[in-house]
Amino acid sequence: MKEFMVIPKGFSGFPIEDEFITASENKKNTQVVIDDWMLGPESPSNEPAANKPYWVALGNAMQVDEKEARRRRCSNCEYYDNSTMTQAKMERIPRNAFDTNAGFRGYCNKFDFICHDLRSCQAWEEKECESED
Repeated sequence: MKEFMVIPKGFSGFPIEDEFITASENKKNTQVVIDDWMLGPESPSNEPAANKPYWVALGNAMQVDEKEARRRRCSNCEYYDNSTMTQAKMERIPRNAFDTNAGFRGYCNKFDFICHDLRSCQAWEEKECESED
């Protein structure tokens, strides 16, 4: 017979002392990425024709066409972390206006802020696949 571990009430999988950004650091870092790295679009959408000026500009900055730029979302970026532990840590940061209609939250390990799967920025890098050796 298997023995099951009892999880104490209030256990969230990590000590509250674990370091993570604060709401003010998140706000400041988000603004830096908006200003310096073309984080956007401001009003994200899954609609194929939405936010054309943003995606064209981002594509130009990345030296790819608009169609390719639209494929490069935070959610498939090397720096995007949406692991369960990171999700639990992000719950400490209250949702804000930038979360509205932006899709699922993830953590950007390059710029230390909460990003979203419907957005992108100029620092996007393709995730490296881990091979099984």
